[in-house]
Amino acid sequence: MKVDFFIVGAPKAGTTSLYHYLNEHPQIEMSLQKEPDYFSDKEIQIQGLYYSKNRIDTEEKYNGLFNTQKKDVIFGEGSVSYLFYPTVAQDIKVYNPMAKIIIMLRNPIERAFSHYLMDYRLGLVSDSFEDIINKKSKHKNAHLFYQQYIKVGEYAAQLKRYCDIFDKKNILLIDYENFKSDVTGTMNSAYSFLNISAEFSVDINKKHNTFTMPKNKLIRFVYSFVIIRNILSFIFPKNIIKAVRLILFTKDKKPKLLEETRNQLKHYFSNDVRLLGNLIGKDYSKWIQ
Repeated sequence: MKVDFFIVGAPKAGTTSLYHYLNEHPQIEMSLQKEPDYFSDKEIQIQGLYYSKNRIDTEEKYNGLFNTQKKDVIFGEGSVSYLFYPTVAQDIKVYNPMAKIIIMLRNPIERAFSHYLMDYRLGLVSDSFEDIINKKSKHKNAHLFYQQYIKVGEYAAQLKRYCDIFDKKNILLIDYENFKSDVTGTMNSAYSFLNISAEFSVDINKKHNTFTMPKNKLIRFVYSFVIIRNILSFIFPKNIIKAVRLILFTKDKKPKLLEETRNQLKHYFSNDVRLLGNLIGKDYSKWIQ
């Protein structure tokens, strides 16, 4: 058994929704764990990232994430770390030379702030977004947060690695804004790319990874202890965990990025956006206008 396709990133660009929508298709078997990070495990361990998540560090564990008893299906997984780390593209190519790659791109400024809000919601960071991106944070992992919010959004070099290694026909680029505005059309494009039936209609009413915030500071503090979340996830079934989250968290309006910060990041990302456009022949200047 070989995994046939990979959603490699970018983080906070709709990959969770795409994973779940694809998993609904009867001809697709997605990994039981949404982000195995199998091909980036070494780099993640060196950096101490991903908050003590379940490690998939052997091929046996990796294969165990898929129901290989199913017939006439293709296997896929989604690990957003695969886009950032330099060796992953080549490692996937060695693993499966015919692998198909799906890359989702989002305005790097919006992506960065969304990533920060997720970490803030989880209690992983308390510094302001501005302090982190201006390298004023005193947090022991400030450099990692800077990497996750800023460096991860420098797409040009990351995409070039995949473009250099994989045939163009084996790479699908999905624009986050297009995905949000036309889920059905985007999914049909993905089905065509994966050579599976487009007659299946995904349930677009299901929302995945929507923005919520803890109802109070105490909940946010308790939730910041990763070990507690891991223990609860191990003990209780998913439907119970989901019900508890509905009680402890509330849908809220997303905080807005300061205009001064937005302009600063437009300037920062301007050259990378230009390089990205030259690489794939598409104009992304709307991100920095």
